[in-house]
Amino acid sequence: MLKTIFLVLCAGLHLFALENYTLDARQFWKDKTLFLVIRRFEQNDRIRYLTLNTQTLQTRLMSLDESMLEPIAPRALAQTPFAQTLNAATALWQKGGIDHASRRLDATLFLTMDLCPSSKKGYESEFLRTLTRQNGKTPIAVAISSAWLEHHEAEFEALRNDPNLSITWVNHTHTHFYDRALPDRKNFMLHQGTDVQAEILNVEQRLIEKGVTPSIFFRFPGLIADERLMRALREHYFLIPLSADAWIAKNQHPENGSLILIHGNKNEPLGIDMLEHMLPDLLKRYRFQAIEEAFVP
Repeated sequence: MLKTIFLVLCAGLHLFALENYTLDARQFWKDKTLFLVIRRFEQNDRIRYLTLNTQTLQTRLMSLDESMLEPIAPRALAQTPFAQTLNAATALWQKGGIDHASRRLDATLFLTMDLCPSSKKGYESEFLRTLTRQNGKTPIAVAISSAWLEHHEAEFEALRNDPNLSITWVNHTHTHFYDRALPDRKNFMLHQGTDVQAEILNVEQRLIEKGVTPSIFFRFPGLIADERLMRALREHYFLIPLSADAWIAKNQHPENGSLILIHGNKNEPLGIDMLEHMLPDLLKRYRFQAIEEAFVP
């Protein structure tokens, strides 16, 4: 009996294991909508794909008939909200990406929370409970690094299974390299030893193995980037870089259309305390929306 339980548990651990996770760059049409295929991998002896709806910016894991896939048509892609947002965001390398909604909105904010590596146990669960008690089910973009996930498995499971949160999972790199002795121009992803492909693909693979779907969004560690990295996101990885114009701990106050930045890894409690204090007033004046809504009608 114990042996059977052990085998079942082991099988469960590998239920979502995948192999040969690689870049792809093809397209297909469905119901007159252009979809991109941006990643390819093998899972449970099947080929699967990470796909993107270029109108809604929603991603989905799919099994597809190879015969329906075709090379990307640049003219058709250029007309989509995805391509327009990608081009605009990757032009803003000094900011680390797009920091504000790109369309006109009424009384709307976008909450983002970073999970950088941390030696601290737990996450800002009490703040999230306070938020959802006051606001009900709340959309939030969670920028997660593999380095945080590897040491916070239980916290990750609690977060992803929270029924009061609607989470968009944002790529925040695999290692989130940082050396406090280095200047910004040589730090984070600008460090000379950075393996850009591993930093981007490894965290996506970990998320899929954990049973969640990576989004089309990316956040640079430290919000530090350069033109070379932005070009890679635009031309190879098809990821929209997110910055923020309301980094709460830096005393940047939210306004209509703002992307709010807090840290959920317990490394920046000041920002959490400040936003919690602001919540009653913010919720009287604004509503939180899913990050995709900042860029698509």
